[in-house]
Amino acid sequence: MNFIKIKNKLKTFSVVIFVSILYCAILGMIFNNISSVPVISTEIDDTVHLPIIMYHSVNTDETKSGMYVITPETLRNDIAYLYENGYTFISAQELIDYTENNGELPEKPAMLTFDDGFYNIYGNVKPILEEYGAKAVVSIVGSYTDEFSQSNIANLNYGYLRWSDVYDMFLSKHIEIGNHSYDFHSTDNGRMGAGRNEGEDIDTYKQIFYDDTKKLQDRCMEKTGFSPVIYTYPFGEYDKESTEVLKNMGFKMSFSCTEGINHITQTPGSLFLLKRYNRPSGISTWEFFKDIIE
Repeated sequence: MNFIKIKNKLKTFSVVIFVSILYCAILGMIFNNISSVPVISTEIDDTVHLPIIMYHSVNTDETKSGMYVITPETLRNDIAYLYENGYTFISAQELIDYTENNGELPEKPAMLTFDDGFYNIYGNVKPILEEYGAKAVVSIVGSYTDEFSQSNIANLNYGYLRWSDVYDMFLSKHIEIGNHSYDFHSTDNGRMGAGRNEGEDIDTYKQIFYDDTKKLQDRCMEKTGFSPVIYTYPFGEYDKESTEVLKNMGFKMSFSCTEGINHITQTPGSLFLLKRYNRPSGISTWEFFKDIIE
């Protein structure tokens, strides 16, 4: 009798053990499946990918075309191509608002910039921008603008913008004016662009950079009533110390000549040394943009 009771108890115990093992196995499978489910992040990626195209002279004389000179037809093709591929041209102010004031940007933004302040920007580019409703930053060299304002030469082939032209472009809703230095766009003074010379003391460099930049800021205010918030480095040469100087002067962004796509976030003060692609002649619009835009 006792033997039968013991046997029954063993059977009951075996069933309990089996059920417990089965239960643990089922729980293990459930938790294993849960752990394999990807975690969905609640963070929103606010990064905007921004291509910036760098132009210089836009001349109707095709014989002058080269690394830094294109024709108006090429510019038209470029603008039309970007529009056809879903891009929207934005202004520098829209970009600043995005980083500082939580402004909005289109899904696929693009920027156009024109360096050196050639007079043909006024004669050849401005009408195209107005025709397409596009926007651009035109960066002037102060010494060039002073020189051609004094001579009053307005030549589409070789001249530079006069102060009257700069003011007219400033009033346009399609153009913003940038500071391309007063006199750094030359190697005559023994300096390459806005770079720091070898062995030059940092404080000395910062003062020289400040003085040149301030000179054009003052000339802009005197001649047009405004000062740029955009700085464009001549020849793309710069020293990292210059960014601090620009920020202290109230600048909101700067352009380099380094090529690449910019990854913009809503971070104030992040718009310095933006990358750009130089647009040469001699290649089609499709060939130029095929590795730049998505």
